Amino acid sequence: MVNEHRISQLLEEAVYFENHRMWLHAIQIYQRLIHDVPEEWNYRVRLGTVYLEMGNLQAAEQVLLQALRYDKENPDVLYALGLACYQSGDLDRALFYLQQLAGKSLAKVHYSLGLVYWRRSEFGSAERHFRIALDLQSDHVDSAVALGETCLRIGKTREAVEALRRAAMLSPGDDMIELTLGQSLVADGQWDSAASVFETMLSRSPDNDDCAHALAGAWISLKRLDEAEQLLKSLLLRLPQQARTLVMLGRLALLKSNRGRAESYFSSALAIDPENEEALEQIRYFTPHGNTSA
Repeated sequence: MVNEHRISQLLEEAVYFENHRMWLHAIQIYQRLIHDVPEEWNYRVRLGTVYLEMGNLQAAEQVLLQALRYDKENPDVLYALGLACYQSGDLDRALFYLQQLAGKSLAKVHYSLGLVYWRRSEFGSAERHFRIALDLQSDHVDSAVALGETCLRIGKTREAVEALRRAAMLSPGDDMIELTLGQSLVADGQWDSAASVFETMLSRSPDNDDCAHALAGAWISLKRLDEAEQLLKSLLLRLPQQARTLVMLGRLALLKSNRGRAESYFSSALAIDPENEEALEQIRYFTPHGNTSA
């Protein structure tokens, strides 16, 4: 007869090891629990989840398929199998398992379906499932970000702004979310709002180079050329080997009708990054016959 008290102790130990990412210890205990209580399929699900965390996708799928024999419609098993296939790159099988759960009101399922469709470049379906996930769980930041990025990808800039504003509210101070929000505002032509987002972000994270370049770009579009130039020059002093800063300064010099300075900036950018496409394109107009080797 199985000692229920001992089973409970083992389960507590396994959960402890999981929480502390001590995967091998957790695996040993779950394997023992499966041996002692083979009819309890949930231990196989837990073991499969540990294998997923470790990145051992083959072992995860094998143990999860064993669990599926005990309950062919169990949502936890089907979901875990879908994740295992997604992480291994088998998108068709991931859809096979996850679509069996599409009728259930589970935000994580629709979010995962959205990810699978995104990987398949089926962005319309991805958008639909991210929206369902967000409807089911209004505070799910990842769904809001994914929806925003998907809308941005397919040119729905206004919807992208809406979704990313929501994500930024749910996760205040997240630089990546705010940067993407600013980019969506740029794509929607809302330059003042984009600049405001970048300014706030840069005041909080002054060493964020991506934000600084994005803000400079927004200021250039708003014809705030002196402010953009000052920001880019301060970037160049701190990081003199960044070709993109030199390219932006070259563009700015052209806007100020200073061709000599623009040529110098583009040439300096190419000295750092000879394959920089924008610098190569621009320098053609300063050299005889487009010869960039001189």
